[in-house]
Amino acid sequence: MVVPERALAWVVTLALAGCGSPPPATSPATSSPPKVASSGSPPATVAVSSTPATPSGRPCGGLDCLAFDTPRQAFEHALAGDPRVVAVGEAHAQKAGPAVESATRRFARELLPALAPRVKGVVVELLAPDRRCEQREAEAVAERTKPITEPQREANQNEFVALGFEARKLGMRAEPLIPTCEELRAILGAENDVGALLELIASVTAREAVAFLDQRPPEEALLIYGGLVHNDVTPSAERAAWSFGPRLAEHAKRSYVELDLIVPELVRNEPPWTSLPWFSQYDPARAGRETLLYRTGPASFVLIFPRSGATESPKATP
Repeated sequence: MVVPERALAWVVTLALAGCGSPPPATSPATSSPPKVASSGSPPATVAVSSTPATPSGRPCGGLDCLAFDTPRQAFEHALAGDPRVVAVGEAHAQKAGPAVESATRRFARELLPALAPRVKGVVVELLAPDRRCEQREAEAVAERTKPITEPQREANQNEFVALGFEARKLGMRAEPLIPTCEELRAILGAENDVGALLELIASVTAREAVAFLDQRPPEEALLIYGGLVHNDVTPSAERAAWSFGPRLAEHAKRSYVELDLIVPELVRNEPPWTSLPWFSQYDPARAGRETLLYRTGPASFVLIFPRSGATESPKATP
């Protein structure tokens, strides 16, 4: 990786950029079409696994829905083809949402260990400005993204940092996103600074991921963990600049899987949730006891955790 190993220790988060939960009405992403299920022949840039279905997966509806007893079974089924790039996007926990365990913490505890020892690199969606940048540049960018970051649960950023350290414990090299000073200044000069930030996240993620893929042997895989706006393999035209999916799928020679994580307690029978391609197939009654896995494209999946049953507000990870 081109990013220094020490970077995560001094990470200064500018934003999680609202890249996980379905965008609020004031977000520029609101008018963008959602992910759509792919049909016909798979695109040339997408990896397709021919591995048979996991025996414990039970049919549960359209979009090749399978129900599993545990999230790890569903996760391993989605990654059965051993992709070189595992691009995980989550719906970020919100302050106004129910007090349940976040997707980040569930992923760190239940799914991250399944990636060892093959995954050697992790790119975490945390913006950490280069130390050579002027402090006012970083602060100004953070100030302009407050409309997006303020609704999110305060523990989100700490949990992303904790995820990086958990990955390191498993022998993975975890790094944040480090934009250049010039890239930060470009955001300050953009008319749509939020859109520019979303594009920056995709660009820096792609840059760091390409560096890993080019510098490490092919048997070493990469995990990217962030919001579900950026990992789309087939994004809409309006969101194309915000997604690293097409670029990395092609660079990884089709060995790429897109996986979105959904906490069922966050799902609401209202827009923009209702416009997501899996929503019409989703049965909330099953979410209480099973993990559901939908296939929204040749190598694109949505994993819905079982209900956590938590009644207390989750505490921030130290």
